[in-house]
Amino acid sequence: MFLADPPRTPYDLYFRLWGIPVRVHPLFWVVGLLISFAPGPPLEMFIRLGVWFVSILVHEMGHAWMMRYYGWNPSVTLYAMGGFARYDRGFTTQFSSYQRPGNREYAQIIIAAAGPGAGFLLAGLSVVVAELAGADIKFAVGRPSIVVWHITGLEGNFLMMMHFTLFINIYWGLVNLLPVYPLDGGQISRELFMRYVGNDGLQKSLWLSVGVGAAMALFGFMHDYYFIGLIFGYLAFSSYQLLQTFSGGGFGGFGRNL
Repeated sequence: MFLADPPRTPYDLYFRLWGIPVRVHPLFWVVGLLISFAPGPPLEMFIRLGVWFVSILVHEMGHAWMMRYYGWNPSVTLYAMGGFARYDRGFTTQFSSYQRPGNREYAQIIIAAAGPGAGFLLAGLSVVVAELAGADIKFAVGRPSIVVWHITGLEGNFLMMMHFTLFINIYWGLVNLLPVYPLDGGQISRELFMRYVGNDGLQKSLWLSVGVGAAMALFGFMHDYYFIGLIFGYLAFSSYQLLQTFSGGGFGGFGRNL
């Protein structure tokens, strides 16, 4: 959700993954603990926290890997409820596909979609591993939720870990694809509107962001999902503020999402 680096602290964690710098802000762990908390043994909470960390990292690395494919030098920051991947303006010497004919046109859309795509892939790989271990996982689409699953053959912490892995990577990815700025879907809709609608495409993409964000907020409050209501209410209001202050042109850089 955050488009700029949070202030650095002495408690930041730094490492590299496949040569890509990663920074983990301490607030990421605080929010992760809040999301992971549930009545039960402490071990369950820390397992959920581990799933949260790996899942959000994979999501952001999906963006970062695609940025590097297109020739940029990416980095990842994990902060609060998620994080973002960003790139500098210099091209790497090893990757230069962004400069190939035809690649530049849809680069931002592909980069934005790569985050949820990486999460969906992680969910799929988790299902394969679980079924190889003897589990049976059935999926269904429809009410009461968009996607539901039933797992047999796993017990205890393994069952809990599998449920949480699927929940984070499937639902987090679907939410991020909603056309609400600055989520991944908002970035995609912005690029499509600007490409196919004309000079006022950016403003129309922001109006869509306001409408979908407000609808999601209303849905959340009506069904007692107050967290969803608050988050999307804030995002709708932020998009409306951008409409009031933005006078033309494009947003600089590539921000990220939940």
